[in-house]
Amino acid sequence: MIERRRVLTNLIINALQAMPNGGRLTARASKTDEATFINVQDTGVGIPGENMDKLFRPLFTSRARGTGLGLAVCKRLVEAHNGTIMVQSKTGKGATVTVKIPP
Repeated sequence: MIERRRVLTNLIINALQAMPNGGRLTARASKTDEATFINVQDTGVGIPGENMDKLFRPLFTSRARGTGLGLAVCKRLVEAHNGTIMVQSKTGKGATVTVKIPP
């Protein structure tokens, strides 16, 4: 339970920080026979293409005051449950993080 809460908290914090001038944060969860899915979407600044491959590296951050641990921790926790985490983004349009956890 604490791990799921930590993943969701980190994703929401990242989404809020990506919207310095406000925006919309949407969190959705669904479950199928195949897996449980969690989507966190924001309408923030988006992620530059050159940063996409670095997102889950420990200590990588694009923020002046960031630690670079949030997404790295999320990935480790999700993968510990045989799940996957992926990010889709368009610069200036926001990002969507999708977590998939098998039953």
